Amino acid sequence: MDVGELLTARFTKAVRKSFDPCPLIGPKWFRYHGDAVPPHFQFAGAKSLAKATSSTPERVAQRIVWNLDMDGIDAEVEITGDSRIDVKFRKLPDVS
Repeated sequence: MDVGELLTARFTKAVRKSFDPCPLIGPKWFRYHGDAVPPHFQFAGAKSLAKATSSTPERVAQRIVWNLDMDGIDAEVEITGDSRIDVKFRKLPDVS
């Protein structure tokens, strides 16, 4: 499992924990930029989830971050102005 897969699994779990029933999760919501300096990951599904749950994108992003398990990952998590969730790594996790 690589870092992108690890974070995709953790974000999927956080979305499922945040919404009951859980809306369909789109694969295009997850973007891992491993070649960037520093590497980072982005979740871009808050707007779609907001429509499905009759909520605001900001509230959706906050709920997901609240339920996101970042154990073992040395990174900064930030909600951007357009309700995307960015994970910027200080050090890439060992996923071997």
